[in-house]
Amino acid sequence: MIQNLVITQLVENVASAPGLLGEHGASLFIEADEQCLLLDTGQGLTLRQNAARLGIALERVTAVVLSHGHYDHTGGLDAVIEITGGAVDLYLHPAALAPKFNRDGRAIGAPMTDLDGLRSRVRQLIANREPVEIRSGLWLSGEIPRRHALEDTGGPFYRDATCTEIDTLPDDQALIIDTPLGLVVVLGCGHSGLINTLDYVQTLVPGRPIHAVLGGTHLLRATAERLDFTVQALAGFEVDYLAPNHCTGLAAMCLLRQHFPRQFRESPAGTRHCFDNSMIGR
Repeated sequence: MIQNLVITQLVENVASAPGLLGEHGASLFIEADEQCLLLDTGQGLTLRQNAARLGIALERVTAVVLSHGHYDHTGGLDAVIEITGGAVDLYLHPAALAPKFNRDGRAIGAPMTDLDGLRSRVRQLIANREPVEIRSGLWLSGEIPRRHALEDTGGPFYRDATCTEIDTLPDDQALIIDTPLGLVVVLGCGHSGLINTLDYVQTLVPGRPIHAVLGGTHLLRATAERLDFTVQALAGFEVDYLAPNHCTGLAAMCLLRQHFPRQFRESPAGTRHCFDNSMIGR
């Protein structure tokens, strides 16, 4: 179990204070007791600037987790490897570096595509399809089962520029952190679906409540039916802390704030989310 957890929104679409920059992307700096890791690296345009402004020493990062292989979550990886001298463990799904395209045939995949070349630049590369324990109390989900038909990937996304091969984004993963308050679930984009993800988290770590959910939920183009389903199903998890951002979309953000006013938190670049023993009972 992680006793003290601080998650800083290092990269996000918008920024919270002077000197910080926004970009279409996401990266979270996670301090889990004595270990520092990154979930995603943004596009790479604002990572260094925001880290310096926030007093975050990226040299402390010992592990990088890629939630999936889109450019706005992987573009800063080269910078992180350079800053750390490659002394990091890199976690990613085997399909994370595969070609990816949007509905217009534009390439939106990771800037690096050579898995073996990347392996040679880091301390250890863990390409996982199944759940993997990064350290005690901290797991990466692996592939997330898609149980609810309403929850599509938020696409359409494709594996080829001619848009003939649908990309179901099997590389989408979530980070799960066990704290005294309960589980903290951190998403990159949630392409597997928010409710699919939370359902799976409860099967992976049975008997533990989900205290917090942070990150992108890719509800940007969700139908009214899906939004209604999401709100109703999310209420059943009794989450205490909800910080959606990035690809969630304005309509979904407003709806989530409306239905969960006590739990809702904003999370622009620069936001720090703290989870430790002092919060129990609050």
